[in-house]
Amino acid sequence: MQVIKDLLVRLGPDSALVQAALCRHARKQSFNLAFERDQIRISRNGQLLILSKALFVQVPFMMENFDFYFKTMESTLDGLDHVLDFSKPALHRYLKSGIEFYFPAIPEDDVMDAYTFWHTPANCEIVWDVGAHAGASSYYFSIMVGPSGRVFAFEPNEINSEFLMRNIGQHKLQNVVPIKKALSGKGGMARFNMDGSMSAGLSDYLVYTDKNVFRDVETMTLSDACQNLGSVPHFVKMDIEGAEADVIATSRPFLKESPIHFAIREQSQS
Repeated sequence: MQVIKDLLVRLGPDSALVQAALCRHARKQSFNLAFERDQIRISRNGQLLILSKALFVQVPFMMENFDFYFKTMESTLDGLDHVLDFSKPALHRYLKSGIEFYFPAIPEDDVMDAYTFWHTPANCEIVWDVGAHAGASSYYFSIMVGPSGRVFAFEPNEINSEFLMRNIGQHKLQNVVPIKKALSGKGGMARFNMDGSMSAGLSDYLVYTDKNVFRDVETMTLSDACQNLGSVPHFVKMDIEGAEADVIATSRPFLKESPIHFAIREQSQS
């Protein structure tokens, strides 16, 4: 099955075979799927979600989480349809908090309650947001730790990093420090997906790869990052597309001496 998926990914979103396969999958989930110019339009029951064709591999995931996005993100009304347009960079508002952030494409999931289920960062604490994307989670951590705390936002993806900086400025987050490096099981240099999606990560851990969107980035182990930043975090949120296990495994001796609270995002591949 993975061989077939890899073949479809290599063919690209304009392939009739790829479009037929995705449309067939959509019909099984009671969705209507349409390919129009540079967009993919996913609709069901008066709700329309729009993606860029470049993110066609995300279509199964977006159908799986279709209702979640409409429950957590503010949509616009276009005729009879409630629309979420993630096909281009835009400002999006979370329904629960009413806070707006700029995103390059698909917004970050509103899962802060899950991140802070076991430990809620408190005033003056140091938090690492590893896999910060465009900085939505960094914003909430920034509020939690207050002016005397620090949030180090790790985001090596060039596109995501631009939006991270934009949101830091938009919300005047003076206690958020962007780190344009990747946390990994080993230090040095590694290939990183620069497509600007939430699935961007180190090439060694990705199922689907496109050599055209990979660039070399600097990587650090957890202990090396602590040494470079001059402190050990109280809390680390980690969402780095499968590299989490290696980061923890290579940090065990360090963590025995320096306990840290972790919130690690479980990865799933469609």
